Amino acid sequence: MYKLFFILTFFSLINIGCKNDKSSATELNEKTISATPKKKAVVPPVNADSTYAFVEKQLSFGTRVPGSPGHKAMKEWLVTKTKSYGLEVMVQEFTTSFMNKANVKAYNIIASLNPEKSERILLAAHWDTRLIAEKDPDAKKVNTPIMGADDGGSGVAALLEIMRVMSEKQIDLGVDFIFFDAEDQGNEGVDWCLGSQYWSKNLHKKDYKADWGILLDLIGAKGAMFHKEEFSRYYAKTYLDKVWALAQKMGYGKYFIDQPVGTIQDDHYFVNTGANIPMIDIINTLPSGMFGSYHHTHKDDIGIIDKDVLKAVTQVTIAAVYKYSDGSL
Repeated sequence: MYKLFFILTFFSLINIGCKNDKSSATELNEKTISATPKKKAVVPPVNADSTYAFVEKQLSFGTRVPGSPGHKAMKEWLVTKTKSYGLEVMVQEFTTSFMNKANVKAYNIIASLNPEKSERILLAAHWDTRLIAEKDPDAKKVNTPIMGADDGGSGVAALLEIMRVMSEKQIDLGVDFIFFDAEDQGNEGVDWCLGSQYWSKNLHKKDYKADWGILLDLIGAKGAMFHKEEFSRYYAKTYLDKVWALAQKMGYGKYFIDQPVGTIQDDHYFVNTGANIPMIDIINTLPSGMFGSYHHTHKDDIGIIDKDVLKAVTQVTIAAVYKYSDGSL
């Protein structure tokens, strides 16, 4: 993902012309209160060891750059794994180009729980890993692909753990899990989030809608902090505030910091602007909005993952979904 630096007042000014669009999107997508109260949902616990094991499994395939052997093996495993939980799974194939690679096959993987339900929520992460390590202090490693334990691996692991738990604990809500491909192959401000851009223009189902969504990216590193990213605040503030308040109520306030940071061009941006679905981004940044020192380096391996951080974000996410299902979020 690519960090965009904006002064917030400037960001507000350049978006004045979009205020009416924002209001209508909110009106269309905010949840309406049902006349019939729903039964209170019991939020199931996630398992830290299981979630961590999902990160390890991804790393066992090696790097997962589109077009690589590891990417192919990961795709086959991911499709099989999601189907094993009883979800309806489809693979959205597209061709893309990035850096020095042309016409590479890439795949968005969409898994749907309770596909018959019209009331839906969207959970997403990217499953590819970066082709280069341009921030690595070792010049010899700069042009080699990274393992992406946190950048890619952690978000996918959380979605799989949520999926595993939901397959055992029913929920009165439709949930769509999207594993976006080709997110992390940009260069100098362009070509990021190629999978979500493609999906937002080519929805996997005609007239697909979800009430709102959560993107998980960089959610498992030691010392992680999750601030309120500005695109999330602009397009989906109601949900952003509710999720952060929930996290603090659950005792995870040391991770979920009630402070804004700048805009980050991540997959949620294209879901918000292209598919018109309010989506927030839970993403680890420093208070400055910059990423940690391991980002896009070879330090992004299993050693950077903290089970407690990974569990916290996964637990908050599943809690938000279950509470939304009964109207209490």
